[in-house]
Amino acid sequence: MRAIPTFLSLVLIVACGDPDPIPLDPSDSTGPTDPTDPTGPTDPTGPTDPTGASCVPSRAAFEDNALPAIERNCGTCHGETVAFGAPYTLLDYDELLAGEAPDRRVDRFVEVLMDRTMPPATQGLVPHNDLDTLVSWGSCGELHPDFADGLSASRPIWEAPPDPPAGSTNVDIRANGEQIGPNDIDDYRYFLFSNLVDDDVFIRRMEAIIDDDRVVHHITLRELLGLNYLYTWAPGTGPIEFPDGGLRLKRFDTLLMEIHYNNGAGLPDVVDSSGLRLWVDEPAGTEWGMAAPSVYDISIPANSIGEASSTCDPTREFDILAGMPHMHETGTDLVHMITRSDGSEETLIELSGWSFEAQYFYEMPTTIYPGDRLTLTCTFDNPYNHTLTWGEGTSDEMCFNFIYVTPPEAAFQCLF
Repeated sequence: MRAIPTFLSLVLIVACGDPDPIPLDPSDSTGPTDPTDPTGPTDPTGPTDPTGASCVPSRAAFEDNALPAIERNCGTCHGETVAFGAPYTLLDYDELLAGEAPDRRVDRFVEVLMDRTMPPATQGLVPHNDLDTLVSWGSCGELHPDFADGLSASRPIWEAPPDPPAGSTNVDIRANGEQIGPNDIDDYRYFLFSNLVDDDVFIRRMEAIIDDDRVVHHITLRELLGLNYLYTWAPGTGPIEFPDGGLRLKRFDTLLMEIHYNNGAGLPDVVDSSGLRLWVDEPAGTEWGMAAPSVYDISIPANSIGEASSTCDPTREFDILAGMPHMHETGTDLVHMITRSDGSEETLIELSGWSFEAQYFYEMPTTIYPGDRLTLTCTFDNPYNHTLTWGEGTSDEMCFNFIYVTPPEAAFQCLF
């Protein structure tokens, strides 16, 4: 969860519900623009060979965006003076672009970043924002790294049917012509939406509408009250759909959408209207709510690996449908265990190889009974020279497993 500046200092864009989607020029958009289009979100992974003769990475973006990231992550070996067997420096723009594609140094640079063969494993992983900045710059905005590489989960990703539920209608919430500058490489923007519906409805399905896939890094949707996650999108994420019923949306509810932009390629004149499509219907069937089991007592000493955990002892029965684990950049592993009243143990979800940019909802069909215990444990690798603690900034840490539960009132049992 990214830190949200105080509402007194942050200019939030407030939008009222509009039953008609904001029109997008099909020549500029990769997402569906027709409200009946069932194709859902696009996958902005780009072409397999972006380094053609037409790709000439921006010199200005190199100096402003890529060069600082290269110095941070590659400078020990590929600095102004090469060391430790490195064949050449990566700090000279002209040398990187000398020759013909795909045999330039910049082409090789993108290749080794994409397949994670460089930097060496002993040097640690390149932080997600730096990696996306470098790949985006070197491929002229055509490629984004696969942040799910190395991620292992004990549960399958929760996937929706190809078509929205019969009889449902769409409510689109979007940015409206956001201007993304050439130096906007770690830019979080927030949008409030209220009065989306006239009467109570159930949100049956949620999916992303991606306008300019060159710069959209991820999208999240939360309730303004409590800031619980309702949906997240990152490259490769598909729609989610409740098999029966859905999440209740009331007339006066306010939703908070966050879009993370990263224009690592330094592309000029970028205007984006990405957002989310909510498929809604009458409030019939099972009503689901969002529970947020969490760990707040996080204290990992400087330059060390450590764990943090918490327990919850529910007093009423409830069903779990699916959930989304959540940590920040230093998280490595997450385990949510169930200890039944008879002492037996079951794994609700176990993740390893965590990536901040590969946050998915996973199937977790489980019933929890009074007498059961839920234990949530997160592991962190603290690279900083100070103690790592809980906080809302991405350089702080969190440990959550946001789970859809029914009855919705059961969500308040496992807040801590």
